[in-house]
Amino acid sequence: MTEYDIGFNEAAGLSMQKVNVLGSETVSIMTASGRIAAEDIYAGVDSPSVDASLKDGYAVISSDLSEAAPDAPVRLDVTGRIAAGDEAQKRVMSGKTIRVLTGAPVPAGADAVLAEEFAKTGQDYIHAGKGAEKGRNILLQGSDVRKGEMLIKAGHQLTPPVISLLVAGGVSRTCVFRRPAVGLLATGSEVLLPGSRMESGKLFASNAALQNAWLSSFGMETDIKQAGDRHGEISHKVNELSLTSDVLITSGGTWKGDWDLIIKVLTGLGADIVFHRVRMGPGKAVGLAVFRGKPVFCLPGGPTSNEIAFLMIALPAILKMAGGDRFPYLQLSGRLENDIKGQKEWTQFIQCRMIQEGSDIVLRPMKMKSRLVSMARTQAIVTLPEGVGEIPAGCSIPFVCLDHSGFTMPFPKIREAPKS
Repeated sequence: MTEYDIGFNEAAGLSMQKVNVLGSETVSIMTASGRIAAEDIYAGVDSPSVDASLKDGYAVISSDLSEAAPDAPVRLDVTGRIAAGDEAQKRVMSGKTIRVLTGAPVPAGADAVLAEEFAKTGQDYIHAGKGAEKGRNILLQGSDVRKGEMLIKAGHQLTPPVISLLVAGGVSRTCVFRRPAVGLLATGSEVLLPGSRMESGKLFASNAALQNAWLSSFGMETDIKQAGDRHGEISHKVNELSLTSDVLITSGGTWKGDWDLIIKVLTGLGADIVFHRVRMGPGKAVGLAVFRGKPVFCLPGGPTSNEIAFLMIALPAILKMAGGDRFPYLQLSGRLENDIKGQKEWTQFIQCRMIQEGSDIVLRPMKMKSRLVSMARTQAIVTLPEGVGEIPAGCSIPFVCLDHSGFTMPFPKIREAPKS
């Protein structure tokens, strides 16, 4: 076990070292959004699969229209019509044309498409009032995706635009890293799981709810259990969750009180305690153990401490298990509205609101009586690193953005038509 009260950076580093990327699985490309590719992915087909028309118009031989002009149109006989998805069975001959719609295959013999706005139509002919140089309005086979082309490298996230690209390349199933199953254990005889009947002196497991919400937003499945302040009960639930989960998160019971049992339970079960208690605030009582080869993040019970320990230590490591290699939050820069201070020997995390002033972001440190209301309204977290005791107002500093909704565009207002 690492010495008591290690620094935040060391604790975060150890958390990353003690977790491993899980194995891979093959899933439908239609359910793969947000997953991490476990192998390089290649196109299986050309897209488009044929030379295709970019416009509604007429497939022509470009040399037939070399002299075409509005005051000297060229007549071409129309010998057929092709829509997207049809087979181009006829060949375009000199002096002839075939009507093509957007996406239709360009028939043999044609080397250009004349847009329909430059053609005056008759019953079975057109008058072309403009030329169409070779290749005009034609999307060549494989110009979007070429068969055998690498579309994405292993380790990259499958975002919606990437999914679209892969499907265009003929990919229907793909190999991705498995997402960890997470066991959540809320400890404390006063704690009730959501949906239980409220009792005097009890409180609901808001910490586990917060963790579940974050993990669900990354597509992870959770199993939530509760244990009272009894050694045997906690031990039983830890054993139970370890059989079905890849990683465990416990909440509460990590400090030095009479009923703070989680570290004692894990030690008794033979777990390896990697660290316990970190020079960070909030969240100093956080710990990490390894039990049956699986990481167990032991988070404090206080809501703010629990949230910071989860966001800054546990969640990034859990996302690494799913193949991620990036800090999971948007990182921006903003200007402090007020001074922030902390213990120079510790890493301090400050909850802030974000205020937009033109193109600038102003960070306003939170000062509220309710911990839970403060957490719910926190949009940003500023880090006061170890060795720095104060940052004065007006400084531009990096921060973690937890809620960027205030910077998104509102829905456009729909004006009602005037009543007659």
